[in-house]
Amino acid sequence: ILLETDDGYVVMDPRAAHERVIYEKIMARSDSGKPVSQKLLIPENVQVTPTAAAKLRQHLEILQKLGFGIAEFGGDDFMIEALPPELIDAPRRELLMDIAHAMEGSGVRRGAGAWREELIIKAASRASVSSVGALTIKEIEQLVTDLAHARMPYTCPRGRPTMILTSYRELARKFGRD
Repeated sequence: ILLETDDGYVVMDPRAAHERVIYEKIMARSDSGKPVSQKLLIPENVQVTPTAAAKLRQHLEILQKLGFGIAEFGGDDFMIEALPPELIDAPRRELLMDIAHAMEGSGVRRGAGAWREELIIKAASRASVSSVGALTIKEIEQLVTDLAHARMPYTCPRGRPTMILTSYRELARKFGRD
């Protein structure tokens, strides 16, 4: 996304920006102890690998505290009844696999806070807008507004830049017009 400012122009990566916005919303609610869930119209049964199922089973209570309405459904299946609103459009199986992977990768050695943060980072990444489709003007405006209200708007949760500013002065210098 190309945006003009008074001082130059900004190239914004919509995926990185959306990851930041989702991450901060879920983290803020998690920190406040008031998770929000959005019920699915039709609960969805999701089958995961045995390793992922074991990790999910082990931490179901923590997931529920983050706003996931998820329960065991037998074997390696889980029933998803609700999700944090920002994750509602994320592909369910991939989301659960990413969460299980985050649990496995962070483990207890880094502590519960790091584990929770890694889980939210993975979920935000899975749920963020894809670079494949074009955003509408209204979606772009909302993303810019949401990013402007973010605590750390300049990078996604993994540290990639959400935007790059090029000043008019720098642009003029690049064209040899000092």
